[in-house]
Amino acid sequence: MPNPSQRQHNAPRTLNVAYARVLLGHLLQARPDLLQVLDAAQQRYLDQQDPLARCTLQEWHAMLDMAERHLGGRDMIPDMAEQFKPWHAGLLGFTLMTSATVADLGGLLRRFHHLLDDVFLVERGAQGERFFLRLRAATSEQSHRLARFSLTVWAQRLRWLTGQPDLKLDVSFEGPAPADAGPYRRIFGGTVRFDQDDNTMWGDVACLEMPIVSRDTVSHMLLQGQALKQLALMSRTEDRFIERLQSLIRTQLALGKVNLEDMAAELKLPARTLQRRLEEAGLNFRLMVDDVRKSQAQHYLRDTRMPLGEMASSLGFADHASFNRAFKRWSGVSPGAFRRAQVALPEASTDQGAPL
Repeated sequence: MPNPSQRQHNAPRTLNVAYARVLLGHLLQARPDLLQVLDAAQQRYLDQQDPLARCTLQEWHAMLDMAERHLGGRDMIPDMAEQFKPWHAGLLGFTLMTSATVADLGGLLRRFHHLLDDVFLVERGAQGERFFLRLRAATSEQSHRLARFSLTVWAQRLRWLTGQPDLKLDVSFEGPAPADAGPYRRIFGGTVRFDQDDNTMWGDVACLEMPIVSRDTVSHMLLQGQALKQLALMSRTEDRFIERLQSLIRTQLALGKVNLEDMAAELKLPARTLQRRLEEAGLNFRLMVDDVRKSQAQHYLRDTRMPLGEMASSLGFADHASFNRAFKRWSGVSPGAFRRAQVALPEASTDQGAPL
């Protein structure tokens, strides 16, 4: 199965909806009166229970900007990290809780990190007497604040999961230092550096063998299997959505109603949501319509005797000439030439297979 994080680079990056829920929950805990300023999408994030639901990185940044503005510009990331518990990460969080050692936990983060976000890839390893967990950008799209949040969460949870509240960890961040770096020094316990070349957390290599206090081998194996299914489901769910949209385009071509707004209405989605879902899959609506037309035209030419004028109309073209130009662009030949070539293929095959 293709790695979901290897999508086209121009698709917007996304996070598990839990990131939005924790951010908004923290804001409303501090300022309950701000519930009324949240828009409909933000309020839906608060109630969203689908473990595979996502929000875009841009939306998360906008929510963080809004929250920090209402809280007087204070850096929210350390407080949010303290509130982000393993169960907020859904199935992956419970899988991490039941793993055997810190080394196993690092391997799980590397393998299943896409369930949390597709902004970063996780690297783990050891150099000399130290181990590291590193976030590497999956594309050119950067998020210094998400890197800070992720590594700060990991430091908090690593202390909690090992039962070592005084565990000392060092960290380097790519982005600029916040106005007050004190909370980060308290959380990591070691050296905290900003404006560095990477986003990496370091610890004593002996930590890798530390047991997880809530380890449970049987539960862990079951949960890990379910996490694999979630990764597969993320891919299949998107595939089914794209197949449904393609089928809808095919049925609507002859009606001449193939535009994004009409397709969104048929799918009972806001047009902006449909556009975002296509972008997340690295797709372009206009090119998708073009591909469906091409596939359908080849089917008609190969498997039916439909007249070319009728075919052009059924594919939503204004006239035969427009269809002819489009088909030449797709296939390099005219529709008539393509049909004649398809008719000749069985005859050539029969001749070649005839007995001497």
